Amino acid sequence: MTHILLRFVHISDTHISHDPNYVSDRGVHPTRNAEALVAQINNLPFKPDFVLHTGDVIYNPDEAAYEKARTVLGQIRYPVHYLAGNHDSSEMLQRVFLQRETVQPAYHYQFEVNGVQVVCMDSTGPATPPSGTVIDDQLAWLRSITEADDPRPLVVAVHHNTLETGVPWLDTFMRMANGDALHAALLPARHRIRGVFYGHIHQNSQTLRDGILYSSVLGSWYQIHSWPGQTETTLEPDAEPGFNIVTISTDQTHIRNHRYSV
Repeated sequence: MTHILLRFVHISDTHISHDPNYVSDRGVHPTRNAEALVAQINNLPFKPDFVLHTGDVIYNPDEAAYEKARTVLGQIRYPVHYLAGNHDSSEMLQRVFLQRETVQPAYHYQFEVNGVQVVCMDSTGPATPPSGTVIDDQLAWLRSITEADDPRPLVVAVHHNTLETGVPWLDTFMRMANGDALHAALLPARHRIRGVFYGHIHQNSQTLRDGILYSSVLGSWYQIHSWPGQTETTLEPDAEPGFNIVTISTDQTHIRNHRYSV
């Protein structure tokens, strides 16, 4: 019988601004959408173990925006674990938003919930934006985890898309510059990895490679198309924001996609 180990909410790309009038060119208001997201999470008919935010907390590095984001996202009733995205400053995210006294050059960390190991990576290393990299020190740290004799199920989180998809604008413009190196670092633990969860591309997408599942999530702001052969960023008109519910059990991963209206 399947035994549930944990359930978490996967959110991403809130892009909150300090400016109450800041909207997309289609009139989508990021702060209002994020407030609606918080309400959705707080009114779920079950209690998640935690919420995972895979980056782009704010619209661009700005201390006032992080203060506003703390006001909005601080209303979530459950523990929230954050990653830095390409629109974030890893330093400001830690110092201003999370109010950490010690700031890491690259914000990566791990924690355990109900016997499941969760590893959060920082993919905002040097690259041509909006791409990024996972720096060598982080890759070495990740390999020390994946090569360890550890029986625990493993969940990995990162901001950028890692693998090629055959969609040109995702692969050449958005993708992590050293995504293949990250995938190689994960391979020693492929037997216990229950999913690699990411944001950045503002859409639900799943890729399975070498037995490792990669899963993205809708943003809470605007959404983006990724048709085969698409070469330019194309917004998905009138698309609703969303979030995912991820259930990790002893023998499987179940992901449920949710959309909501604002």
